[in-house]
Amino acid sequence: VASVTVRSSGGSSTIIISPQSYTHFLFGQPGEFSDDPHELGQLKRQNGNYDLDSAFDQADRQKEMAAAIAAGANVIWCLSEAKRINFFGFRKTHLGYVAPKVAKFVDHSDLMVKKGRRMGVVDPDSPFARYFDVVSNTGGWTLCLSDPADGYASIAETPEGYSLGGKLSLGTTSGWLIAPPTSPAAINQLVRDSIALEKADSKKDKYHGIFLSHTGVDKPFVRRLRDDLLAHGVQRVWLDEAEIEIGDSLIAKIEEGIKVSRYIAVVLSQKSIGAPWVKKELDVAMNREIASGEVVVLPLLYEQCELPEFLKGKLYADFSKEEEYEDVLGKLLRRLRIV
Repeated sequence: VASVTVRSSGGSSTIIISPQSYTHFLFGQPGEFSDDPHELGQLKRQNGNYDLDSAFDQADRQKEMAAAIAAGANVIWCLSEAKRINFFGFRKTHLGYVAPKVAKFVDHSDLMVKKGRRMGVVDPDSPFARYFDVVSNTGGWTLCLSDPADGYASIAETPEGYSLGGKLSLGTTSGWLIAPPTSPAAINQLVRDSIALEKADSKKDKYHGIFLSHTGVDKPFVRRLRDDLLAHGVQRVWLDEAEIEIGDSLIAKIEEGIKVSRYIAVVLSQKSIGAPWVKKELDVAMNREIASGEVVVLPLLYEQCELPEFLKGKLYADFSKEEEYEDVLGKLLRRLRIV
């Protein structure tokens, strides 16, 4: 994939950009000098017209990209190494993104060259879940972000927790940033998944609710967390005192809350790990996670305590340090796909 634009039957465009070399984004495909450290010089010597400044009108391409995004196009940028070439001044292949905010984002997100096939967490609701499955089973992945900057919600990770793709929202520049395909099968799946994208309606964001499982002594923290989640755009945060009214069946209402919530967040403290209600809710959530194969349980550590055995293998959100509350809240929001 170099640069592909397709138009769906509904009229919206899908653009895939993968500037793996200068030849890729100049001519739409790799060439004999794609892997040459002096690629631009080689191109110029082959044909005097293969000059970056005349063959690639950066300002004009950026305007075209901005106009396409404003018109509702879905844009998928593939991660690429920022190959720097000293050719009448330093040039970087990230020019091929034709979106300065995206290039800057990648530059500030600690791009890593790291090969592997195994996947860590992959959001099953992501439109690219099938793509990452194909990547894992064919050519594997080669690039990832170790510390994504703000404005990004990760949808797939390596086993170590590095991001392999996510949704970008950088002011008026929005789209998807995805690890590049490394096999023909992955290329085909990326194109299929990209064409199937529907422009997200902010009022219909893919969010299915979060259930806050906790014990009464931790209520002050849970109330604060609920208020902050709602304030940041999470549309459905299930908390018993806000949902259960006088005369309601406690068991029936809690079962209903668990059933309609996509995630069950378990607030872990010295008191909660032994609380009967929390144990019951956690058992139900873990059974659903095992049966579905999807992430359901989100451990939230409020107080240092001995974690249940079946949660020790999960990465938890550590809210035990007050000074780190905002940072950890941001990570939880990214898990909920709230940018």
